[in-house]
Amino acid sequence: MSVDKGMVSGHTQALDSAPIKANASMESLELKRPFQSVENHFEHVNAENQQQTSTGITSPAGLITAPPHYLRRMKSHQEKLRENPVSASGAAHERAQLFSNKTHNSHDPDARISVKPGKARKLNYQCSMAVDTGQGVISHIQADFADGRDSQYLPAMTEKVESRLKVNELCMTELLADGGYSNGYNYEYLELRNITAWIPVFEKYKLEREWVTYDRQEDVFICTMNKKIPFKGFGRTSDGLPIKNYGASKKDCIPCVLKDSCTPKSLFKRILTTTFEDYYYRAHERQHSRRGKQMKRLRQSTIEPVFGSLVHHYGLSKINILGKAAAHKVMLMSAICFNLIKYLKTFNRKLVQSAAKEAVGHYSATFSTPFDRFELIS
Repeated sequence: MSVDKGMVSGHTQALDSAPIKANASMESLELKRPFQSVENHFEHVNAENQQQTSTGITSPAGLITAPPHYLRRMKSHQEKLRENPVSASGAAHERAQLFSNKTHNSHDPDARISVKPGKARKLNYQCSMAVDTGQGVISHIQADFADGRDSQYLPAMTEKVESRLKVNELCMTELLADGGYSNGYNYEYLELRNITAWIPVFEKYKLEREWVTYDRQEDVFICTMNKKIPFKGFGRTSDGLPIKNYGASKKDCIPCVLKDSCTPKSLFKRILTTTFEDYYYRAHERQHSRRGKQMKRLRQSTIEPVFGSLVHHYGLSKINILGKAAAHKVMLMSAICFNLIKYLKTFNRKLVQSAAKEAVGHYSATFSTPFDRFELIS
């Protein structure tokens, strides 16, 4: 209906997400049990090649299933928080605790602990949404786990938005999002689908490096002393992310007068970069162009007011039911109401009643799978 009314342009979509309070409190968190008991752990250490005795646990619910390197990283992070002289408000309280989704279970099994700068740590769901920049019509909305990164949900959302636009004979060519969606995989994914990504590059990306410059045509770094640092091969980080290795020659580095400043702890200069370097570079150039600044303002003026309306006027301040599927239905109903109000505003006052009946009938047929039916109560 919105497409027939000319309210949807389709070519430019804005993506964003926001945490929505779940129906669970931090006081109800319970500590998960280790996946393997202490006794079996020591048996495994002392007799590695012997058959292990069963732990008697058949269900992984309420168990710690995170990989060991995740747990070690979390432990190190929590130790730094405890040792930090400038601690958060309330951290010195005797009942203050450090919680994690890896080690604690909530009343709502799908709710996750998350926090935003300046906000309290809560159990939330993540509301991911796409809005058409034509007249601010919501083109897609979904409930996600709050502990996930925004960037990991972009490909699935893009496919759903594109399929919905294709049904209405529309095509998406530009996508707007904030830096949380910045990801090498996403830049590559969008370029392969002929979609221009107006997504700011995250702060860790290094456009320039000290002591070296990058030659993109030859794929080689050149140091201050005009020595080449060629590409050596591919590798992977501890998280499994692909990287490119560059290394200089020892013959060039050891006698160099700048070695103590350039690479004091190694015999030769080594540089590790992402395999998506070219995609990041193009995204960075778009971001700092005049059009990129215009697109940033367009995104802020399009999707952020929509989130504010949903939270304050359409019941998304809190999810009062349990489960991700139920949370998705609540978000979907809020989006339908928002679009209906926007649709009805395009009619004259005398035609609003008939337009409302037509709109409810249309949405009843469209969303017959997640909902049994809609009834217009007079």
